[in-house]
Amino acid sequence: MADAPPITVKMQAWVYFVTWIQYAANHITRKCYTNVKNVMIKLGLSKMVLGRMDAGFMFTYAFGAPLAGQLGDMYDPSMILGVGLYGSAACIFMLIFGMWNHLGESGPFIANTYFLGVYLVFGFFQAIGGPVGTAIMGNWMVTPEARRNRGLIYGTWTTHQYLGNIIAPVIIVLCNISHAKWWWGLMWPVFINAGWGLVCHFALPATPEAHARKEAAEKAALTGTTLNTVPEEPAKRGITIKEALQIPSVAGYCVAFGFMKTINYVLFFWLPLFLQTHFEPDTANMISTLYDFGMMPGGIIVGVVSDAMGGRRGCVIVVFLLILCPLLMIMALFADTLNTFTLMVMLACMGILIGGPNNIVTSAVAADLAEHPSIRGSKSALGTVVGLINGSGSFVAGMGQMD
Repeated sequence: MADAPPITVKMQAWVYFVTWIQYAANHITRKCYTNVKNVMIKLGLSKMVLGRMDAGFMFTYAFGAPLAGQLGDMYDPSMILGVGLYGSAACIFMLIFGMWNHLGESGPFIANTYFLGVYLVFGFFQAIGGPVGTAIMGNWMVTPEARRNRGLIYGTWTTHQYLGNIIAPVIIVLCNISHAKWWWGLMWPVFINAGWGLVCHFALPATPEAHARKEAAEKAALTGTTLNTVPEEPAKRGITIKEALQIPSVAGYCVAFGFMKTINYVLFFWLPLFLQTHFEPDTANMISTLYDFGMMPGGIIVGVVSDAMGGRRGCVIVVFLLILCPLLMIMALFADTLNTFTLMVMLACMGILIGGPNNIVTSAVAADLAEHPSIRGSKSALGTVVGLINGSGSFVAGMGQMD
C-alpha cells in the first residue's frame, strides 16, 4: 500500500467550491419552484395538489437523506452527487412538461399521480446533496490545520443554502424583466443542476486517493509509461444506520435537530404571512429577509467560537438555544405590538441563534461524530451520520407542520 497522498490547499479549495455551488444549486431549484407556484395555480394546478407535493417532498427528503448518505459512503460519492443533480434537473423539467401539456387540468387523478409522483422522486434527489457533499468535504478536510478550524470551514461552507435562496428570486426577476415565458424560471435551474452535475461527476475528486490515481494515470498516458506507484483507493466500508445510531450523541443530535428544524420551518412558513398582515408586501418581504441574513453568520459564529473552545460545539449550541427561548416567547406573546425596529432586530438575532446550531450540527458536529473511536474501522461514515441527522430533523419538522 502506497503512502497516503498529500492534500494541498488548492485541492481543498476546489472541493469546497464545487460542493458549495452544488448545494446552492439545490436551493436555487427549490426556491425557483416556490416563486412560480402562483403561476402554476393560474394555469390550472390546484392548491391541494401543490400542498400534497410540498408535504410529500418533506417526507421523501426525510427518508431519502439516510439512504443517500449510505450510498455516498458505499459507492463513488462524486458520481452519486452528480446523479442527485441530474435527477433534480429531470424532475423539474418533468414539472414544466406537465404544465406544457395541461396535465394539471386533466382531472384530480392524473394531476395527483403525475405531479405528486414527480415531486416525491424530486425529494429523494434533493436529499443527496447534503450528506454526500458533506462526506466529500470530510474526506479532504482532514489536515491538522483543517481539523483545528473545522467549525470555521463548515460554518462558512453552510452559507451555500442562502446563496441559492438569494440567486433564485434574481432569476425570476430577470425572467420577468426580459418578458420570458414563466417556465424559464424553472428551466434555468434545470440547466444549472444538469451542468453542475457534470462538474461534480467528472471534475470533483471524492478523496485524495482518487485524485492521486487520476493524476498518476494522466502522467502515465502523457509519458507512455506504466506507473506502479499509483496509490490504491481504500476499500469502501460504510456503516449501517444501526451502527450510526450507536455512536454516542448521534441519537440525541437527531432529536435535537428535529426541534431546531421545526422552529426554522415554522418561522420560514409563518413569518411572511404574519408580516403581510401588518406591512405592505414589499416592506414585509424586506423585513423577512433579515431572518435569512441572520442565519448566514450564525453558523460561522458557532463554528469559530467552538473552535476556540477546543471543539466543544455542544456547549455553544446549548447557549445559543437558551438565548433563543426568551426571544421566541416574546414573539409569540407580543409580535402584534412590537414596533418595526424592534421586530427587525429580533428577527436578525433569531436568525443567528437558530441558524448557527442548525448549520453546524449537520456539518462540523457530524464530522466530529463520524470520527468517533467506536467506528475506527470505517473511514466512510460521515455521509450516513449527516443523512441520519438531517433526515430525522426533516421528519420531525414535517410532522410539526401537520395540523
